[in-house]
Amino acid sequence: MPNFCAAPNCTRKSTQSDLAFFRFPRDPARCQKWVENCRRADLEDKTPDQLNKHYRLCAKHFETSMICRTMHFAEASEN
Repeated sequence: MPNFCAAPNCTRKSTQSDLAFFRFPRDPARCQKWVENCRRADLEDKTPDQLNKHYRLCAKHFETSMICRTMHFAEASEN
Protein backbone atom coordinates (compact mmCIF):
# COMPACT_ATOMS: atom_id res chain seq x y z
CA MET A 1 0.00 0.00 0.00
CA PRO A 2 1.52 3.35 -0.97
CA ASN A 3 2.28 6.15 1.44
CA PHE A 4 0.88 9.56 0.55
CA CYS A 5 2.50 12.81 1.61
CA ALA A 6 0.42 14.69 4.21
CA ALA A 7 1.76 18.13 3.24
CA PRO A 8 -0.85 20.46 1.76
CA ASN A 9 -0.91 20.44 -2.05
CA CYS A 10 1.70 17.67 -2.26
CA THR A 11 0.59 14.81 -4.48
CA ARG A 12 3.63 12.56 -4.04
CA LYS A 13 3.14 8.94 -3.13
CA SER A 14 5.73 6.31 -2.40
CA THR A 15 5.00 4.17 -5.46
CA GLN A 16 5.75 7.07 -7.82
CA SER A 17 8.88 8.39 -6.23
CA ASP A 18 12.34 7.46 -5.00
CA LEU A 19 11.86 9.93 -2.17
CA ALA A 20 11.90 8.80 1.43
CA PHE A 21 8.69 9.14 3.43
CA PHE A 22 8.84 9.90 7.14
CA ARG A 23 6.34 9.01 9.86
CA PHE A 24 5.23 11.73 12.25
CA PRO A 25 7.21 11.38 15.50
CA ARG A 26 5.56 9.75 18.51
CA ASP A 27 7.18 12.28 20.84
CA PRO A 28 4.32 14.75 21.59
CA ALA A 29 6.44 17.93 21.42
CA ARG A 30 8.16 17.00 18.15
CA CYS A 31 4.90 15.77 16.67
CA GLN A 32 3.21 19.06 17.53
CA LYS A 33 5.96 20.96 15.68
CA TRP A 34 5.41 18.81 12.60
CA VAL A 35 1.65 19.47 12.71
CA GLU A 36 2.24 23.22 13.09
CA ASN A 37 4.71 23.26 10.20
CA CYS A 38 2.37 21.16 8.08
CA ARG A 39 -0.38 23.79 8.48
CA ARG A 40 -3.24 21.31 8.30
CA ALA A 41 -5.97 22.07 10.82
CA ASP A 42 -7.47 18.60 10.34
CA LEU A 43 -4.38 17.02 11.90
CA GLU A 44 -4.46 19.12 15.08
CA ASP A 45 -6.93 16.86 16.93
CA LYS A 46 -5.07 13.62 16.17
CA THR A 47 -2.82 11.95 18.74
CA PRO A 48 0.89 11.42 18.05
CA ASP A 49 0.20 7.67 17.80
CA GLN A 50 -2.53 8.23 15.18
CA LEU A 51 -0.30 10.55 13.19
CA ASN A 52 2.65 8.15 13.41
CA LYS A 53 0.55 5.23 12.22
CA HIS A 54 -1.39 6.90 9.39
CA TYR A 55 0.46 9.99 8.12
CA ARG A 56 3.81 10.60 6.37
CA LEU A 57 5.72 13.53 4.94
CA CYS A 58 7.97 13.10 1.92
CA ALA A 59 11.61 14.20 1.90
CA LYS A 60 10.81 17.26 -0.25
CA HIS A 61 9.51 18.98 2.89
CA PHE A 62 12.77 18.68 4.83
CA GLU A 63 16.14 20.36 4.45
CA THR A 64 18.66 17.76 3.34
CA SER A 65 20.79 18.54 6.41
CA MET A 66 17.89 17.36 8.61
CA ILE A 67 17.77 13.86 7.10
CA CYS A 68 19.95 11.14 8.59
CA ARG A 69 20.95 8.66 5.89
CA THR A 70 21.92 5.90 8.35
CA MET A 71 19.37 3.16 8.94
CA HIS A 72 18.98 1.74 12.43
CA PHE A 73 17.62 -1.74 13.00
CA ALA A 74 16.74 -3.33 16.33
CA GLU A 75 18.82 -6.37 17.05
CA ALA A 76 17.05 -9.71 16.93
CA SER A 77 17.97 -10.37 20.55
CA GLU A 78 15.78 -7.44 21.64
CA ASN A 79 12.58 -9.09 20.33
